[in-house]
Amino acid sequence: MTDSIDESARVVDSTVGEAEIREYVTVHDAEVGDDTCIHERCSVKKSRVGDAVDINTGSYVENAEIDTNVQVGPNCSVVGVTHELDERGMTFRNDVFERVVLHEGVFLGASVVVGPGVEVGAGTVVAAGATVPSDVGAGKIVLGVPPAQRVVDLQDWLAAG
Repeated sequence: MTDSIDESARVVDSTVGEAEIREYVTVHDAEVGDDTCIHERCSVKKSRVGDAVDINTGSYVENAEIDTNVQVGPNCSVVGVTHELDERGMTFRNDVFERVVLHEGVFLGASVVVGPGVEVGAGTVVAAGATVPSDVGAGKIVLGVPPAQRVVDLQDWLAAG
């Protein structure tokens, strides 16, 4: 893949390898590897994106480590920032950064939300619409949202199918 950054994209204080950055993308304080494609209307901030990664249309990534061969589906939120909460509520404009880690071969389906400080193990699939509030080991499939969420061994899921 040769590098291609659309003229409408904004890349600020970042390094981009031989990657494709499509229309209306913002890459800020980030590192983007080779053979990576960041699709239309995405925002990638304070993150390291490895080689051979696809971040699909409309996704938001902040404060994340994304390993090689990762697929982020459309309209996902991978957000490694939160706020302190006390008896008065959320502390306004006081960000707390908790890095998200997506290991090699992770697949996030459409509209997945991965919360602050979460680590998703290698080869894990997160089904469309799921929310991931806590760490998930390697080789799993995550289905649904808490409290009815299921995390199943991917090999068991495939064997049952």
